[in-house]
Amino acid sequence: MTAADTYSETGTAPGRARPETTARPAERRSFGAPSPMNLPIGQHRASLFADRVRAQPAVSPQLSYMIGQTAIGLGLWGLLFPKSVKRTLGVESSAPVVQALFGARELWTGFTLAGDPTKSEMLWARVAGDICDIAVLASLDKPENPKRGNAKAALGFVLAVTALDLVTAVRMSTVKRNCE
Repeated sequence: MTAADTYSETGTAPGRARPETTARPAERRSFGAPSPMNLPIGQHRASLFADRVRAQPAVSPQLSYMIGQTAIGLGLWGLLFPKSVKRTLGVESSAPVVQALFGARELWTGFTLAGDPTKSEMLWARVAGDICDIAVLASLDKPENPKRGNAKAALGFVLAVTALDLVTAVRMSTVKRNCE
């Protein structure tokens, strides 16, 4: 019997102890099941488990992460440059209102999704925020608004982002986590 045969039969290299686990073989191979990493610490062994997430399809977490990155950019614009947002869209509200409604909310959801793109509750919060944005932008689509064209373009952008947020929120709501 060769070293390769030993490795393939036991799942470990020759001369090494097989990792201890309580999971059945089928569970160990499952993508969502935790696989322990046993570390020797003095005379004891410590088992570390990794939290794995499974989303169908795998593009959903990446899309959620990119949504978070976009939200960070929009949030910075709204928080740091509220007068620019007001000028661009024809908003008549005060700068603190723009900072709170557009900047802080976008930053909050953006940083949360950048940290963990599988947080479906944050994606649902984005959908709710998008509905508010749609209402505000639709109210800016009036003939007396000199920036009506910009408001319409922003409304189209927000409608597209809302569709992405909604699809991603639905998909990420079905994510199964093994360590919660």
